[in-house]
Amino acid sequence: MPEIPEKMMQEITSSLRGEDQFNFAMALDRSIQKRFSLFQRGIERYQQHSYRRGIADNPSIWSRGSASLRKYGGENSGYPVFVIPSLVNRYYILDLMDENSFLGWLSGEGWQPFVMDWGEPGEAEKGFGLEDYICEYLKGALSEIKAKTGLPPIVIGYCMGGTLSVALANISEGDIHSLVLMASPWDFHSGSLSGSQSGAEKTRAQQQGAWLSSLLPMIEARGEMPCELLQSLFASLDLTLSLRKFSAFTRLKEDSVEARSFVALEDWLNDGVSLASKVTRECFEGWYGENSPGQTNWTIAGEVVDPARLNIPALSVISSRDRIVPSGSSYALARKLSNGTVLETPLGHIGMIVSRGAQSKIWNPVSDWMKQIIV
Repeated sequence: MPEIPEKMMQEITSSLRGEDQFNFAMALDRSIQKRFSLFQRGIERYQQHSYRRGIADNPSIWSRGSASLRKYGGENSGYPVFVIPSLVNRYYILDLMDENSFLGWLSGEGWQPFVMDWGEPGEAEKGFGLEDYICEYLKGALSEIKAKTGLPPIVIGYCMGGTLSVALANISEGDIHSLVLMASPWDFHSGSLSGSQSGAEKTRAQQQGAWLSSLLPMIEARGEMPCELLQSLFASLDLTLSLRKFSAFTRLKEDSVEARSFVALEDWLNDGVSLASKVTRECFEGWYGENSPGQTNWTIAGEVVDPARLNIPALSVISSRDRIVPSGSSYALARKLSNGTVLETPLGHIGMIVSRGAQSKIWNPVSDWMKQIIV
């Protein structure tokens, strides 16, 4: 919480004497109690809501360890699209509800979507690093798609999945047709729209990396980063978000589309997965601490991951209001792509996938761009 400047505090206290000061304290206490009561009522309404996601996972056509490659669209023979979500969340944000499914919509538009379901890290992934996930799982799934369809797929990477997609493309020349990078971080020391690194931004990012690294002994002792810790880290990006959203939820009609959508999204947010300890170290120290992707020092399979080497078409979808991946971090990647296009949106990190405006502002433009480049 930001501190009140000393001069302002003196003015406030000097104007509040005796009874006025007492009345102010009482009014403040009533306001706090009212807000907390509304927040608590919102949580209770969410917990008691009747909506439950009833969508079964689509069939797995390939698996390795805890990961599965799932196909959408039945026998749809449209152009293949390989969708890669983040390692830190369940894939079904892309297939959230019957009436709000990015994957289902892609299929309805004539595409042939495949999605990587990372699952929950198990024994096979206990010692995994990013290179293992990219070279064994993503590379294996990519080969399966190409073998089944006879075509190099368009790869759509969302959030961390976009960062992994760039590394996959870097070692898969000729096997990927093009890239769509949605809210994908690259320069972890840049938060500004210009992508420049101010001293304050760099220092803040390095401090964040050092703090995250301080958690590593506990994480490595467990062998994984528990999902509860991940969720608390995301929550720290906006400390009043829970208060605001659950309070607003109390104003929605229980059987409304908005209420069901809220519950579906909250259920997904609470259905977290753990992260292998080696991956956690690479992200905390390598990405956030050393900014290895942004500094072109990140290596996978013995090769430096350099987006500038990629000549394939690429579309970067960048949110100007993203609290999780600042726009400057994504723009740093977009500027390195020699055959790149940028789609900027005011929709947030999750909003670009599931909000009411997602289809018109993101899904349609992405599909239109893909149609243009496969002609």
